[in-house]
Amino acid sequence: MGNQLVGIAPSQIFPVEHYLTDHTDLQYDMNLGSTRFFKVARARSQEGLIVVKVFAIHDPTLPLSMYRDRIEEIRNRLASANNCLPSQRVILTDRAGFLMRGYIKYSLYDRISTRPFLTSLEKKWIAFQLLYALHQCHRLGICHGDVKLENILVTSWHWVLLSDFASFKPTHLPEDNPADFSYFFDTSRRRTCYIAPERFIKSLASDMSQLLPSEENIKKGDLTPAMDIFSAGCCLIELFTDGQPPFDFSQLLAYRSGEFSVDKHLEKIEDTGVRALVRSMVQREAGKRLSAEDYLSQERGKVFPDYFYTFLQSYMLIFSSSTPILSPDEKIERLKKDIKNIVNMMRSESVNQNKKEEKQCSINDDPLVIITSLVTSCIRGLHLSNSKIQCLEILLELASHTSADTVLDRILPYILHLIQDPTHRVRVSALHTLTKCLSLVKKVPSTDTNVFPEYILPTLASVASDEAVIVRTAFAENIAELATTALR
Repeated sequence: MGNQLVGIAPSQIFPVEHYLTDHTDLQYDMNLGSTRFFKVARARSQEGLIVVKVFAIHDPTLPLSMYRDRIEEIRNRLASANNCLPSQRVILTDRAGFLMRGYIKYSLYDRISTRPFLTSLEKKWIAFQLLYALHQCHRLGICHGDVKLENILVTSWHWVLLSDFASFKPTHLPEDNPADFSYFFDTSRRRTCYIAPERFIKSLASDMSQLLPSEENIKKGDLTPAMDIFSAGCCLIELFTDGQPPFDFSQLLAYRSGEFSVDKHLEKIEDTGVRALVRSMVQREAGKRLSAEDYLSQERGKVFPDYFYTFLQSYMLIFSSSTPILSPDEKIERLKKDIKNIVNMMRSESVNQNKKEEKQCSINDDPLVIITSLVTSCIRGLHLSNSKIQCLEILLELASHTSADTVLDRILPYILHLIQDPTHRVRVSALHTLTKCLSLVKKVPSTDTNVFPEYILPTLASVASDEAVIVRTAFAENIAELATTALR
């Protein structure tokens, strides 16, 4: 497919919604842009929002049925891989091929630059899940082939899903012609290149068959786990340097020949353990890279806290992949039952870890930041007043054991959101929770010094004249302590 697709120009270009008219079960929602390869749209189906990738067929001789079968095989084999999101439906018509999967709002590329910015521990949690996803698919005999930030999806509670498996893209590329790389792999047009060095081959002008592997070779698939590990290492460099990519196309080729060093990027990674891990993953020689399973085993209790393995991965799975999927109200009910045990367990493990490393706990290694994200991700979807009040109780429990940064940046905005709730009881509970949470903040970070005059007080202005007497009474009960906290 690789050789046959390069250079094909459509005789007539239609917008993506034109191709969706054949599918009465799908309702076009919005255009998500297009690559040189696919037109991409968001659509509504009975299951909810989905991503539809459309490959317009302009050459009926293309062997697309072979690739459809391969994509369906990947979907079936990855059914038990909880951190992988392959194409869930594949449809082939005379006009186009369609790949469909669930819609996740953010990719890791988006999330890196979105507030609140990721803490060091959240980055490690994402890195752990990426390696775990690769372990899952490699164990099942599947290689991804195009691991990059845009293909690592991240939910609002930081559950990672590796998507868009590239079984239909060529394994090998010519080193002297960037056109094929741009067509198949630079879909974001960021010019970053995370393809493993061994995937580039010398092309012989006199023998064009050497340019890329034959269709038969691609069909059999000669991607290797080591190729995915290199690409994942590049992603982790970008993650831990806040969005600075290590390679473009020419730099990667120079790295392949030993004329470019990645050290300047690695030096920007503050955590020495993470730096050593990534350095091993992006080694030029494929044979020196370890498997994802080996990296997970090697870094247990070092880069990755032990509770990632013993608790967090399996607990988060309940909220991410349970059948049937839990509603936000059901998630909060479950969290309310578990929160005290979670706090005690994660805090004690974190303290033990910090004692080993002889350091104080800060927001960058506070495990409750991850649980806070899980709780707050549910809030806008809650329907029951009791669930909202339970959620406020959970947030207060978390605020009692976490840092000032987490309270002000991760918890406070959601309490203020619930102060605007239509239900009187919820507004009252939110006011009491706000006062208690703010009283727990003993030292305000310099970045939040104006939080009262610019954020909290303007939001509370409407509460003083609330239509409900019970809400105004709650405001009167708390105004003195709020004023004292504001002055402090």
